Order: sequence, then C-alpha cells, then structure tokens
Amino acid sequence: MNIIIRPMVVPDDYDDVAKLINLIASELVTAKDLAEDDARIPAVGSLSRDEEGRLTGHDRPRWIAEDGEGRTIGYAHAWRAPWSAPGVLYEQIIVDPSVRNQGVGCALYEVLMTYTSEVQANRVISDLRDDDPGSLAFTAKRGFTQERHLFESCIELSNFSSELLEQPAHFDNDSLQMVTLTDRPGEAFEQWLYELYRTTHEDIPGFEGVYMWYSEWRKWTLDKEDFDRSLALLVLDDDRPVGVVQLTAHPESESLYNSFTGVDGAYRGQGIARALKIQSIREALKRGYRYIRTNNDSLNAPMLNINRSLGYQPVPGYYMMTRNIE
Repeated sequence: MNIIIRPMVVPDDYDDVAKLINLIASELVTAKDLAEDDARIPAVGSLSRDEEGRLTGHDRPRWIAEDGEGRTIGYAHAWRAPWSAPGVLYEQIIVDPSVRNQGVGCALYEVLMTYTSEVQANRVISDLRDDDPGSLAFTAKRGFTQERHLFESCIELSNFSSELLEQPAHFDNDSLQMVTLTDRPGEAFEQWLYELYRTTHEDIPGFEGVYMWYSEWRKWTLDKEDFDRSLALLVLDDDRPVGVVQLTAHPESESLYNSFTGVDGAYRGQGIARALKIQSIREALKRGYRYIRTNNDSLNAPMLNINRSLGYQPVPGYYMMTRNIE
C-alpha cells in the first residue's frame, strides 16, 4: 500500500481529522472544536530541559497519513503541556478501520518514535479504548504496558422519577449550601474556585506534573465557548467553595458530561460529592437530557462507588498505556 506521511495542515485537515477522532471519541468532535482548541494552544512549541535534563515545555506536532489517491487514512500526534510531568510525551495514533493491518499505524508510529528520540523524552503515554484489542496488541508489541484503567460510566435518565427533583440537598453542617457558579459572579470567587480545582486535582490517582496555572485554567474552563456557569454545581461553606461538579452539555447527543468532581479534603466523608452528583441528575432531568457520562480512574474507589450506587453503568473506557524510553 502506498502510504504518504505529512504534517497536518491547519485548517485544511480539520474535517478529516475530526472524522478519525470520532472513531474513538465518546461524544461528537467537530472541525470547529479542533479550531477552538488550536486557538488556545501556542502554534509554535517551546521545549526545554529541567535541571535534571528531563524534557519540559510544550509542543504538539501532528501528522496525516494519506493513501496514493490523497485520501486521509490516519492521524497521529505527540503533545505535552507546560504543566506535564518532566520527561513525558503523550502520543496517539488513529487509523481508518478500512485500511488497518496494511502498515498505516506502523508508518505513523515510526514518525512518532523519531520525534520522541529527537526531543529525548523519557516516557510515552497513550490512552487506548479498552474494547479495541487490535490497538492494545499493537502497543504491547512495541513495549507499552497497561498502567491504569480509566472507567467510563453512563447513567440513562429515562427510568428516573420526577420525585428526585423535589428532594433538596441536605447537609448535617448548616453552614453548607448548594449553588451554581451563576450565583457567584466575580474574579475573586473564581480564584477561590481555581484553588479548589488545583488542590483536588492533585489528589486524583495517577495525576502527574503540576496543575495548570490560573490563566490557563480560565482559558480551558471558564472561557470556553461551551462552558455553562449554571452547570458548574458548587457546595459552599459560607462563601468558600468546598465541592464542585462541572458538567458540559452535548446538545447533539442530548447528554451531559460530568468532566470533574472535587471535594476539599477537609470536607470529605460528609456526603458532598454524592449530593452534587444527585443535583447533576436533577439538572439533567430538568433540561431534558437523555444521559450523563463520566470517567473515573480505576484507583478512585470512593467515586466509583458513588457512581455505581446512583445507577451509573460501565461502558467501554480507556487504558493508559506507557513505555519508558531507554
């Protein structure tokens, strides 16, 4: 098979890349989504080294695989953010199913490994669908091992009674109250909320590196076009946020994605996460969504247990595959 590997061209390749990403994505990704992400990421990478000689900084090269007729049949990218763990590169390969086992993945992998060697990364991480044995075998053959399992869960809302909407959140601590970010405007409060995101992210099993700084968090959270302040559910102790659930709407599938749940360490064990999860179900029912989807690390047993107790059911998720570079 005649395979041509070339750098991705922006914006010309957006449509073809979106189609390939949608082969593995849980929700629809559009060319507009890719353009919006690119607008938040510096176009030119800036890699560096820390005092121990490990790779730092950021970069995101992308490649397209074409057949002899110029048809896009594969996509690969390598990336790291400034806050990624030193020495680490994240990489991904997607191949059109109609041309699998014809050398496309191998050709893209060789390009990725050449780049990996050039920048002298120490570790490569790739997330693969856990229901794709072909890709798992491909990475295992090349020295990758499974490090973690990111469980994806979904709760269908058609079986829920409207009685759930009428049950207010109850906390033993009278100083706690539930609101949304719409109820608490202003940058001073947003700085508090950022600190809750930052400290609780660091407690997530498998979290590496450092958490993004405030300006980047705003860019990737509050300032995103699809961010809805009324879907950022909060528990406050007086005026300080101590719990959060962030929901993102996907109108095309009539669903919500629970992208983050966090509770201040000093307030855990008081039912805050469960109350926020129940409130997310109420919001979904009020707005007519069909389901809520979420992800949990395999070592985050408390959150997995909460989700299962509320009726979330497991669906295909992802394996985190890693390879240490000698």
